[in-house]
Amino acid sequence: MQAIKKKLMLFSPIYWPAWCGFGLLWLITRLPYRWQIAIGSGMGKFLFLFPTKLKNTTLINLQLCFPNDTTEQRHALAKKNFASLGIGLIEAAMAWWLPDDKINKLYKIIGLEYAEDAFKKGKGIILIGPHFTCLEMVGRLIRKHYIFGVMYRPHKKPFISYIHERFRKKHYVNYIPRNRVRDLFKALANNMAIWYAYDIDAGPKHSVFAPFFGIPTASLTSASRIAHLSSAAVIPISFYRRDTDLGYDVILSAPLENFPSDDLVADATRLNTLIEDAIRNKPEQYVWQYKRFKTRPPGETRLY
Repeated sequence: MQAIKKKLMLFSPIYWPAWCGFGLLWLITRLPYRWQIAIGSGMGKFLFLFPTKLKNTTLINLQLCFPNDTTEQRHALAKKNFASLGIGLIEAAMAWWLPDDKINKLYKIIGLEYAEDAFKKGKGIILIGPHFTCLEMVGRLIRKHYIFGVMYRPHKKPFISYIHERFRKKHYVNYIPRNRVRDLFKALANNMAIWYAYDIDAGPKHSVFAPFFGIPTASLTSASRIAHLSSAAVIPISFYRRDTDLGYDVILSAPLENFPSDDLVADATRLNTLIEDAIRNKPEQYVWQYKRFKTRPPGETRLY
């Protein structure tokens, strides 16, 4: 009964503008691919014109991570990043609604042999990669190759939470809340690939401080613990929208050797370095709107 009430609440007048926006996204996915990308880019550039919290967070993050760049260089990068963010929104809609025949030719996966060799060991795979703006689309594409699961944090806003669960579950066999650790280990025991979004700030309780772009950053220890208990292979993954905005390259690297170690800070530093290197390759495609440096070491002032 409670679940029915929650669903009915989603159709109250307060959510009508959101449903209209959702319908508009669906209509955009009916257009040719090039048009969709252009619309997304335009939406992102338009949003950049306004002094929003997202823009403020982006500029702070870029100043922290690229201190040697000029203000003009960081401003130009932020503008490109917002264009990429707008495209990412359209790509999410494409990932939810487009049939396979519409996206089959849009991507190339490099390093599939690493995943195939890891699967032969029967312990599952933990994919570690950054939050790039094309994440939704790439998740859909990888699902075409492997039994695939995603760890996620349930969103506090009911409408967004419903959308995530309703449409992501269409394409992922396992959609695992972060608090359902038992389900995660069960998936790995069944030799499944799990996408583990490592670059989040989960607070000091489950983190250590390790450098990320030279900044002490709250970094999860759970990846080390899960890898230790499951013996799953940890494979770095990076994925980029091509410079032409026409298609995607997904890159799998060799499984990490001697991971995890007995040093959680060393492990976190290693994973942060992998993610940082991936970001530096295409910094305009990273989700800089996230407050990655929110949790500070004791005694440090807040950055946002």
